[in-house]
Amino acid sequence: MDQGAEGLPGGDDVVDRMQREWARLRPDLSFASLGVIHRVLRASRLILEASEAFLAGYGLTRGELDVLSALRRSSEPLSPTTLAQTLLATRSAITMRLNALQTRGLLSRSSNPTDGRSSLLVLTDAGAALVDEVVPAQLAFEDALLAEAPPGAIEGLAGRLRALTSVWEQGRAHQAGSSKDHREGALRPDG
Repeated sequence: MDQGAEGLPGGDDVVDRMQREWARLRPDLSFASLGVIHRVLRASRLILEASEAFLAGYGLTRGELDVLSALRRSSEPLSPTTLAQTLLATRSAITMRLNALQTRGLLSRSSNPTDGRSSLLVLTDAGAALVDEVVPAQLAFEDALLAEAPPGAIEGLAGRLRALTSVWEQGRAHQAGSSKDHREGALRPDG
């Protein structure tokens, strides 16, 4: 395999070709962001595809494992809304996962004593046992995926990705807060 200057595989990938094709069609635009965003999206899709295939052996999807793992890590029951926010999932996706996991006896729901409209979720013993079985296997699987990367490709990557996601998550929280403030302002008689 050809190596580039940084010890990474040389040659073009699909995103390089997309950038060249767009640059040919629209030389007036910069496609630098496409190089980052599309590679992150492609990496995510490839990881999810491999992870889904691996977790199918345990009768789980990645989304279901994410729910079970969040509940396992929490020292207190969680609401569906908290799960949706934590996992960056839609409420409908969380509801589907919760229904499937509850049907299989992996979690239980109880009424939220502070808000009668919502529920609180906890793992059952079977759910905790499944998470405790799957997580070490999933970590080994993910380590094996990363081991396929060329030397030097992974070092520092977690920190750089953390910097990106941190900025975007802060922006997302700010947007959600300003949207809520705007909605509440529209409801106030003096606003």
